[in-house]
Amino acid sequence: MKYIEKLKHFFTPKDSFSEDEWIFRYKVRALLIISFCVGIGIIFFGFYRISLSNEIVGISQVCFGVILLFGFSILRNKKEYYRFLAMIFFILAFMLLVIIFFFVPQNSARILWMVALLVFVFFLLDKSGGVLFLSLFLLFMFYLIFIDYPYSVIEFITFFSTILTTSLILFTYEKLKTREKERLLSYNETLQNEIDKQTRELNILNEGLEYRVQEELDKRLEQEQMLLRQCRLASMGEMIDSIAHQWKQPLMNINAILMNIDRAVWMKKDEVFIESKIDEVASLTSHMSQTIEDFRNLFKIKKETTMFYIADLIYDVKILMKNSLKDIEINFEKESNISIISYKSEFIQVIITLLNNALEVLNEREIKDKKINILLKEQEGNIFLSIEDNAGGIDKSVIEQIFDPYFTTKNRLGGTGLGLYIAKIIIEHNMKGYINIENSENGAVFIIKIEKEINENNT
Repeated sequence: MKYIEKLKHFFTPKDSFSEDEWIFRYKVRALLIISFCVGIGIIFFGFYRISLSNEIVGISQVCFGVILLFGFSILRNKKEYYRFLAMIFFILAFMLLVIIFFFVPQNSARILWMVALLVFVFFLLDKSGGVLFLSLFLLFMFYLIFIDYPYSVIEFITFFSTILTTSLILFTYEKLKTREKERLLSYNETLQNEIDKQTRELNILNEGLEYRVQEELDKRLEQEQMLLRQCRLASMGEMIDSIAHQWKQPLMNINAILMNIDRAVWMKKDEVFIESKIDEVASLTSHMSQTIEDFRNLFKIKKETTMFYIADLIYDVKILMKNSLKDIEINFEKESNISIISYKSEFIQVIITLLNNALEVLNEREIKDKKINILLKEQEGNIFLSIEDNAGGIDKSVIEQIFDPYFTTKNRLGGTGLGLYIAKIIIEHNMKGYINIENSENGAVFIIKIEKEINENNT
């Protein structure tokens, strides 16, 4: 392969060619190959004829070969000499053909010489050059007839027929090639016009693209704001539901105490008993008031980030949701009390959403031994928090849609389909983390991954 590349490089002109000159490039390379090979071959046979005492033909061949090699060296460096050297080549070839006709013994191979030269003419020259040399051939043939050259009539007819047939075929080929070139040029022009038209249309589209993109962004932001408002309302509903759970038992106790007080008044018991019961009511109402304050602090929206411990936050959420989670075994494992600097209230909202999701599934499927496993760990600068239930997992056909807005499997329970979607926005957009869900042997596992360094750099 190395020698083939060297040989290819030897017959490649040093000048560069444009994309439109690909035919011209092949013509130059063909003339280089012909000039070199024919030049070497003719010089060899020229010396051979001189050795046979055929000095005139031999010297003519050697001179012709030297001129071809000289033309090869010039054309290899400058492609501008192509037309001139092509004309010289055919003039010398025609002179050599005349010499062969008059000084070489008669044989039928002379027709092949003419046919070969005609093929080269139509390939290497343009239309005008081809017509010129065809005319020279015909004049030469008429000259042979005029001088009564020793050819029979049949040989002359064969000679003319061969030359004219070859010329006709090559001329037809040139016409077809020209027509095809014109067709390609027309096609290119049509294609260019179509490209220009498409470019203009694309420019018109691009002019309005920025406006449309901004319009779509505004719509998306408006939609997200609407979803956030809806989610906030949903969170308020969850908060009220949790308060109701927290207040249920104290209210029942207050009701029982009031009944005791009423009975004590009717039975005219001493004031000490009544005052003790009133103190119990005051204690319970104080506890209920503190519950509301705890929820207010928990859901208070803060725009700035704060440092907090994730384990402490989870303990606080467990206390707030203790009445909701009273029938569920909560297993919380942590490697250490990992701290993070981020949006605390939003992270609380995510934890409550995930716990409520597990709680609703466990109740809906009537799992007897309800469990929720929470695991907190830090690994290679990443914080991992997983929340797993034992409700049997999520159907594989819908697991990919679980974080889509308005998608819910709890329609009959009044689910909005926004909780997990907002949780995903909070974790991935606000906390630059990642949240995913997968099925384990026991049930569904929500996995939160947060890069600790990124959240600390965001402060």
